[in-house]
Amino acid sequence: MNEPSSPSTFPPELGDASSPGVRGEAVSLHARLPMDWTDTITPESALADVMADNLTLLRALLMLDEPPVSADSARADANSNLERRLDLLLLMASTALRGMQQLPRERSCVLSARRLHWASEESLGVGRRLWVRIWLRHRIALPLMLPGHLVEEEVDGELLWHRLDIEPLEPALQNDLERFVFRHHRRQVARQRAGL
Repeated sequence: MNEPSSPSTFPPELGDASSPGVRGEAVSLHARLPMDWTDTITPESALADVMADNLTLLRALLMLDEPPVSADSARADANSNLERRLDLLLLMASTALRGMQQLPRERSCVLSARRLHWASEESLGVGRRLWVRIWLRHRIALPLMLPGHLVEEEVDGELLWHRLDIEPLEPALQNDLERFVFRHHRRQVARQRAGL
């Protein structure tokens, strides 16, 4: 993975997607987030665990973002919500036991359900397969880990904008990623309309 930086609170979402290579992503999350990348996951047998962790993380984030519900709905969803919270707590505890990790550098990025764009100072090599780790919440020290192929690099001043096409995900994980991105995209649009 590339070099870490000192942890900080995460900046709000970016309001502009005019950077090279980013135009055309109709529904996407624009933000500065801690992220890094690597060529492989070791061991390869960890792939199933990574995808299960991704699913737990996204479902927990979606649950935490949900507005308050009525008493009837709350009773119906109580067991499901409790199970998600326990899964997330177990996942976070196991991550803590693996050792405290310093968050990587924050980068401008644009995440859609099928692609990830981000800016860095270095060329990574078009055609390369990467695993990208993105920390979506500063209070949850677990990254979303996505595999994909680097298909484009475009110069923007002193930065390079990279485009990663995310590899096909399991249907449940793909659905939750789409829901997560759509929910944050909708909030960004609402903020822009409100002039915030």
